[in-house]
Amino acid sequence: ESGFPFNPYGHSTDWSVVTELPGWLSLAAQRWEFTGGAHGNPWSETPLWDKAANVKRMPVELFRSKAALTAAIQQPFCAALDKERAKRRGEPVRRGSGDPFDECIDPVESTVILGSSDHQHFNRIGVLVDPYEAGPYAEGNYEVTLPVTPAVVAAVKPEYRGVFAAGR
Repeated sequence: ESGFPFNPYGHSTDWSVVTELPGWLSLAAQRWEFTGGAHGNPWSETPLWDKAANVKRMPVELFRSKAALTAAIQQPFCAALDKERAKRRGEPVRRGSGDPFDECIDPVESTVILGSSDHQHFNRIGVLVDPYEAGPYAEGNYEVTLPVTPAVVAAVKPEYRGVFAAGR
């Protein structure tokens, strides 16, 4: 009425298979929701299906702790994130500038995703970063993919180490 545009609420989910290994299925859901306001908001979910146990797990559950995983990937994650932020912004990221979007974030507080190039082991670890976590909404999502390293394997709980491989 009165020429005011109607903006209905909305929600969508797009599922994809990240990788399938013997005993594991790694999935990714890209979700979006609009409940009013300036724009909708995206977020991610990355469950793993443990075929042997017939249960859903989250990637961080395979690690000794969130802190152990953070310690294993923080430095390369921050370097890759800053490289992508600089590319999108057209200027280098200046840590310590006072702008919270110039600081690095804890990658494990974002969405961790496990991938594979050999379909036998998890040999890639990714971090899906939603808007406002590492940059303004206009920069969109960030996705950082890192190789599994010996430090990452050391952070894995012993019962899951056999499904991880470094350097492949």
